[in-house]
Amino acid sequence: MAAQESSAARDTERWLCAGLALARQEGLDPEAVSRGVPWLLATLAESPSLPPPALLWDLGRLVSGQPLAHALHVPDTLPRLRAAVRAYDDHVLARLAADPRLEAVSAALARLPEALRPRGMAFLVARLLGRIGFTEGLQASPGVARRTLERPPSELLQAGYAGLREHDAVLERLAESYEALARGTRRTHALLGDAEAFTLENLEHLQGKAQRLALEQVVEAAEVLSRALPPRMRARAVTSAPTPTALEDDAAFPQGGFSSVSNVGSLENLVTSELVYMEDEPTLDLFDVRYVEGELLYYTRDESVAVRRRRQVTFVLPPGFAEARVKDAGVRWQRAVAALGLVLCLVRRLSVWLGEEDLRFQVVVTWDGAGTGPLEAERGLCELLLREWRARGIAEVLTLPDLGTVLAASSEAARRAKVDVVYIDAAPEALAAVAPTDPRVGLWRLDLSGAHPRVDAPRDAPGRIEESPGSTRPPRPEAPWESWAGVTLELARSLL
Repeated sequence: MAAQESSAARDTERWLCAGLALARQEGLDPEAVSRGVPWLLATLAESPSLPPPALLWDLGRLVSGQPLAHALHVPDTLPRLRAAVRAYDDHVLARLAADPRLEAVSAALARLPEALRPRGMAFLVARLLGRIGFTEGLQASPGVARRTLERPPSELLQAGYAGLREHDAVLERLAESYEALARGTRRTHALLGDAEAFTLENLEHLQGKAQRLALEQVVEAAEVLSRALPPRMRARAVTSAPTPTALEDDAAFPQGGFSSVSNVGSLENLVTSELVYMEDEPTLDLFDVRYVEGELLYYTRDESVAVRRRRQVTFVLPPGFAEARVKDAGVRWQRAVAALGLVLCLVRRLSVWLGEEDLRFQVVVTWDGAGTGPLEAERGLCELLLREWRARGIAEVLTLPDLGTVLAASSEAARRAKVDVVYIDAAPEALAAVAPTDPRVGLWRLDLSGAHPRVDAPRDAPGRIEESPGSTRPPRPEAPWESWAGVTLELARSLL
């Protein structure tokens, strides 16, 4: 047994060193090696199944914006490893370098604190391996791997170069890993997605792996649901009049330009031709006289006011939403995760489609009990999902006692804005009791009580499409996920 453990430790050491020596680094030196060791240790903590170590160094160079160097020449005595490394260059590194989301991922990783970057790199590698379905990694003992990586970087490089001159089962296993990387990449549509950039942007605020996994799944669901929506949709007619509102920079930069000339103004708006009256003589000149008499000319600005329509969209999550924490056959995520993905998808798209309006979003969790509510995890997740919009002051996450309080606040806001409320619940009896109290408030009910979600609105809700007499609803599609795509499109049209 001891001999087997010693042999496994030697194989792990040779695998790590040989794989590290294949990294595409210009002048691979001890400093470059030591820079990537924390990434490899963090990856080891993420999962005991390690990819070829060179992947971490190559990916780290790509996300830092540096070009990759030429590959290390693999001896002719290792034809399989040589071909596998070439395929890895062509299918993995080339795809990553050309991925349109690489820039967003790089920016998110660069904004992380220095202490969190190894963890961010480990997350990025784990996501990449998960996307391509990589399962051919080395099941390394954490203790052996850590002990190996604690050696001086120069010794690791020497051991790696020496290991590449020998043909044995360890290098065959390394070749298999490179082949699996290339094979998985060829089958994958996209190597990077919104979930990677979004999670890295919020990595500093995530508390534990469970919350990180939930965030990843919600962003993935939003990304898939967005494919059901067209790039552009026309907003429906709004009867409310335009309301003067404040734009982002109107305090520093007035909306209008120079519109006329006046005898009143500040020196920075002085007509430059007035400077001709200034003289170098120490006595009183004509410029001073005109200034005292108020005859100097100044440009005056057009004090125009930006006018936009006000819109408010409120998503309500009652306690019954907790019953949506179930997973249906044919759907990758729980109903609750898909519903939060739908919320994120609509916030993103409405922000673009209604970008010319004064748009506000609210996510309201209703709970009138004492202590922590049943949706505290969902509330924290929504704060992370809407962090970008919350920072811009156009979104907020609230906790209110009940739906009546939400509708009362919406009725008050409806005096100045067009208000829509989306009530999301998995308890059918609670949905049946929901009724609008103000005809100016659009109330949309998303029913998650079954595998096929359904959108319904009271008959007097604005924007409701009445069915003609004798018409029947189309039959529900066989695949539940098609229902989610249809619900997303229906809600998007209703909210517009």
